[in-house]
Amino acid sequence: MVLAVLAFFLAIAVSIDFPRAALGFKGDEATYYSLTYSLARDGDMAFKREDLVRVWEEFSAPEGIFLKRGSQLHVERHSGFPFFGVVGTPDPAPDRLYFGKSYIYPLFAAPFVRVFGTSGFLVFHSLLLALCVAAGYSFLVARGSPPTAAAAFAAVFIFASITPVYFFWLTPELFNLTLVFAATFLWAYKLADPLADRGGRVEQFLKSPASDYLAAVLLGLVTFSKPTNLPAALPLFLWALSQRRWRRVVLLGGCFTITLAALFLINVAATGEANYQGGDRKTFYSSTGFPFANTWETFENRGQRVATGSVPTEILLNRNTAIVIVWDLMYFVVGRYSGLVPYFFPGVLAVLLFLARRAARQRWQWFVALAVAGGAIGLLAYMPYTYSGGGGPVGNRYFLSFYPLFLFLVPPVRSVWPALIALVIGALFIAKVTLNPFYSSFHPGEHAKAGPLRMLPIERSLLNDLPVSADPARSRLRLAGTPPSSFYFVDDGAYVPEGDFFWVKGGRRADLLIRGPAVETPDRGTLSLKIRTMRVEIANANVANQVVVSTGWHRASLSLAPGEERVVELSPGPGVPYKPALFPMGYVYTISVSTTAGITPFLNDPASSDSRYLGARVRIVPLYRDQ
Repeated sequence: MVLAVLAFFLAIAVSIDFPRAALGFKGDEATYYSLTYSLARDGDMAFKREDLVRVWEEFSAPEGIFLKRGSQLHVERHSGFPFFGVVGTPDPAPDRLYFGKSYIYPLFAAPFVRVFGTSGFLVFHSLLLALCVAAGYSFLVARGSPPTAAAAFAAVFIFASITPVYFFWLTPELFNLTLVFAATFLWAYKLADPLADRGGRVEQFLKSPASDYLAAVLLGLVTFSKPTNLPAALPLFLWALSQRRWRRVVLLGGCFTITLAALFLINVAATGEANYQGGDRKTFYSSTGFPFANTWETFENRGQRVATGSVPTEILLNRNTAIVIVWDLMYFVVGRYSGLVPYFFPGVLAVLLFLARRAARQRWQWFVALAVAGGAIGLLAYMPYTYSGGGGPVGNRYFLSFYPLFLFLVPPVRSVWPALIALVIGALFIAKVTLNPFYSSFHPGEHAKAGPLRMLPIERSLLNDLPVSADPARSRLRLAGTPPSSFYFVDDGAYVPEGDFFWVKGGRRADLLIRGPAVETPDRGTLSLKIRTMRVEIANANVANQVVVSTGWHRASLSLAPGEERVVELSPGPGVPYKPALFPMGYVYTISVSTTAGITPFLNDPASSDSRYLGARVRIVPLYRDQ
């Protein structure tokens, strides 16, 4: 089975024209693509003009590339203790910058890219996927699962989740997932069935303490790649602590710390700074221009500053953050764009099996469960407004690294039924995404416009990172209200607004998000307005129709005659506080409008040229609480 997976994905890797199929860069791909080629071709981590020129050989532009100024370090003597200090000064070289992302994934991918070109990324990913399937299968067999059932569940665990989509992303997500998978396997294999002895050198290594030390090194790598992955190391260390193996705890800590420190020191040696996301860091797009493209576009006068060098205390200490995290917990599990249920259903099934099979649970598995919970809560607490990954990702990109931990919660699988259940339910949500990964990745909101995903709630706390926010024609539209609220049309159920009203398509449902405004007051400063009620004005098309309006809190169903007009007022329920970065607080609400019938005007009126299929014309007026 592992060889079949490897052969299948290697065939894809070497046969596909990636730059043409990918439709352009998405997410952080431009940075990792350029950094990998810089390592593969130039042997350095500096961004120079040749790195920029190289991008145009395959892509139209390095959209969203993260670059930063480097530093030069100098030792200065002081008169008092500690008598010297290290001072950083801006890199004086005007012809080079550095990449504002971790170099560890590009470093591992670079040999494959040097040999296979851009297809080398996918060749590397093929090996990673095969390694994950092999580790999952071996662990389940060690837990006492029959080989057929183990093979089925290991394969479905990977391929009935959102994981295969990231095979086609030139970013570290699959790399990080594999590091966590391999590290946890190295630690957990010996605990799955401690009495088994199958012989062989590999078996002896996996049952020895040396495998734990290698696991600590891998966890150091994945933590350097993205520091939020740190909770994945909890099972390894907590289990050793619970066993009071103090010497092993010290050695594990040494392996982890030395690995992490060495990687940061390499970054210091290359760029002058330990933090690859800190310092003078910017992101660049075609709309802003790129350094070294010409003489007038420079790092100083182009780009948007996006340094990540401090803890976002203005968010973490905000009084509304606790409320947001409560909402996030629900969205984290069943959210339409990032939830565990739609995008990681085999993992959800693993948790259910773990809880249901009490007799089969082992003590060490609780530490794995703690790591899963720690990873989730850590993300929600640290980045409550962008916990799934910036830029409208597919599924929860930031939590993908923790997904392998779910497999190690699984009790012995006696038949293929768990795999079949995971496959069927998982496919209901993500089959259309995995079968068309390039389109789905480049248009991450399309798959959620139909099917079972439409039954799940929209993550209001992720407003600016929802796919719709990348479409200026359907987001942040100031339509109605005094002052006007911002409207977001998250699907295609409505046509583009005309003035402050819009047409809902015939026989369709339109889901909207509405963000209340913030106003300046002379005595209370900035005041975020909460919506008390929504006044919905409906003008039916020239056809008998059933129009349903729902806020998720209140619902109104209207039977309308052709051309009839009605007005309803509904309570929107509690709004979700939304305050990313330095933006003022706004409360976000949902509302949906659906119709059962429609009419195409030009087919019924010779004087009309309107070819749209119209259901009902709608105007939503938010009415605010007393200011």
